[in-house]
Amino acid sequence: MNRLQQHVEHLFSGYKQNKQTKELKYEIVSNLEAKVSDLTESGMAMDQAISIAIDHMDSIDGLIDGNPQVYIHRFQMELVQISLMYTLLAWILTIPLGILGTTRPLSLFLFMIVIILGVVFLLLNRNKRDLWLNKISTFPVESFLRYRRMVWNIWGIFMVVSITTTTALRFGSNIWFMRPIHIDGPYQFAVTAIPFLLPMISIIIPLLFNSVLGILHKYEVGVSYED
Repeated sequence: MNRLQQHVEHLFSGYKQNKQTKELKYEIVSNLEAKVSDLTESGMAMDQAISIAIDHMDSIDGLIDGNPQVYIHRFQMELVQISLMYTLLAWILTIPLGILGTTRPLSLFLFMIVIILGVVFLLLNRNKRDLWLNKISTFPVESFLRYRRMVWNIWGIFMVVSITTTTALRFGSNIWFMRPIHIDGPYQFAVTAIPFLLPMISIIIPLLFNSVLGILHKYEVGVSYED
């Protein structure tokens, strides 16, 4: 067990171990590891980076005992920024697939979302007043964890239904009559594979939910992170 894991285990030592604390423990370790990675990439020694990450996580009382208070507008700005990055990446992935003419509606939809998120981020980022930036609000962690699990479950069901439906539509007769499936050349392979791969783009939604707790701790009142 490394120093980060030992530190997190120590933070949770006084709390009852249940599903919520296990999920929070995993999130905190992941966030600390990401912080150490960022610091070492900027040239800092590993030991020093680990020490800084540990110093910035000295309590989990706000996450366990109640709803933590956060600088809500800073939190919103970063959440919108991450949403923009995820959506932009998804849009870029659909561009080369558009050559086949099957992803153009999805690509256009994602492009519109990118524009909307970009405008929202610019509007939020324009306001630099301390009063606005330092506005504090509470965040319902326990409720959010339930919603996050629900989102992942819905996404899993969606993927199963999508793959099953696509398989039935494209290969149903082959499977029913036990005929072999022939794919002639890379173009036909691409045409066959794209309907299976496109639904995977929707993973940006549960991934966005996963990133919320890391942003939440970053902008929690009383916690400071170095960029």
